[in-house]
Amino acid sequence: MASIHKQPNRACYYCAFYDPEGTRRFRSTGLEDKQVAKTVCAALERAAKLGRLGKLSNEKALKVVRDTRNTIEDTHGKILADRAEKAIRPVVEEFVKMAGGELTRYTIESWLDTWISGHTSASKTTLKAYTRLIEHFKEYLGTHARRALGTLHPSQIEEFKKHLLGRVGPTTVNHAIKALKAAFGKAVAQRQLDFSPAEHVELIETDPAAKRPFTDPELKALWSAATGDWVTMNYLGRYTGQRINDCANLTWENADILKQRISLTTQKTKAELDIPMHPALHRYLSSIAGDNPKAPLCPSLHGKKSSSLSNKFHDLMASAGLVEKRTHKSRDIGRDKKRQQSPISFHSFRYNATTELKEAGVAEALVMKIIGHESRAVSRGYTGFDEETTRKAVSKMKEI
Repeated sequence: MASIHKQPNRACYYCAFYDPEGTRRFRSTGLEDKQVAKTVCAALERAAKLGRLGKLSNEKALKVVRDTRNTIEDTHGKILADRAEKAIRPVVEEFVKMAGGELTRYTIESWLDTWISGHTSASKTTLKAYTRLIEHFKEYLGTHARRALGTLHPSQIEEFKKHLLGRVGPTTVNHAIKALKAAFGKAVAQRQLDFSPAEHVELIETDPAAKRPFTDPELKALWSAATGDWVTMNYLGRYTGQRINDCANLTWENADILKQRISLTTQKTKAELDIPMHPALHRYLSSIAGDNPKAPLCPSLHGKKSSSLSNKFHDLMASAGLVEKRTHKSRDIGRDKKRQQSPISFHSFRYNATTELKEAGVAEALVMKIIGHESRAVSRGYTGFDEETTRKAVSKMKEI
């Protein structure tokens, strides 16, 4: 049975307990408060008992530390809770090592770094965006990022959300919050946290009208202004509804002229798509087809970063008179300030395709199959449409 004691001329209480191997220990709690010292001593006894039973896993050891700290903080405040944790953690860590394990101690910073490094399923673009947002969050926290993972409070994420909203658009803010939700949600799943501090942080409502499809006159203007590979990009975006990177990285292996199909695995969601060519797209690709299947459809754009492609497409829209031309002249808004977003972009082709298919009465599930759903697994769920039905659906998109 664990017990607390005072030594002559010593202000702090000592805890007497048996470790998992049955050895009697005598350890200072570093605490002058008798009740708090009793709570610490009881926690050490609980951890030792789990160790003797062979049940002191890393997760359970962390839970003993967290539960004890939370109990003391609720009744005696943060300062005593910090001192209690300082006394408990090294002893519990020693108990875990006796069992052949190792107590993993994460700071906010080290956990986020661990989450990013283990996020191997994301595309390079998504991973780069997540990394940038996580780095921004760590910079925002400053020295607090090096504190224990469990010290992060939901209010700090709410404040970070407000901080971001003054600098970037709602979509970017939501990406950051989603990344934090995923990171801390995984910490809960791995028993590093009892609850996610991001769980109840709400996303920013976005205006669906902020982005829109191209109008018919705008499409005609784009076709008139386009030259070289951007003619091909216009056709691909317009009649497949795919994202700018996916269109730019297509090769002739992806475009089967004889079978009149475009096949690809999307970069963002890894969805496997097999899209019938619209008659207009088939005529155009047939007119420029080469004999090298490895050659890109758009040689000058293949492999370019999405930011570079988006900027070039903005220049095309500017030359077509659809948007204002961007300049490099400073507007005194700083690098972290929001840039005024245009309601049209290459992504508008995706809106055009989706809208026209739905307005033509194409089933929503078939639209998802053609345009590409958010995951490989879900995309495979929409395989109940035969080729003729899918081809007829694609042909309902208007020609320029």
